[in-house]
Amino acid sequence: MAALGIFLIVVGAIVAFAVERAFDGFDLVVLGYILMAGGALALLAALVKGAMWKSATNSEIHTERHVSADGQHYVEDTHTA
Repeated sequence: MAALGIFLIVVGAIVAFAVERAFDGFDLVVLGYILMAGGALALLAALVKGAMWKSATNSEIHTERHVSADGQHYVEDTHTA
């Protein structure tokens, strides 16, 4: 998804700033800005997805279960790293 975002930003910049052709009722500069905005959103989505994936793969849960001294109760101790 990051590659798509970079591609859209590059194509949008080329359309907005380098293309000199004009069409009636169609503004290429606005189209270029829309493509760049779409690319920025795609990059942001890729960053969020990557951050969520990284936090999910780095979490580790360790649970220990102990019997109390009187033998009647269980004590469960959970640690998240």
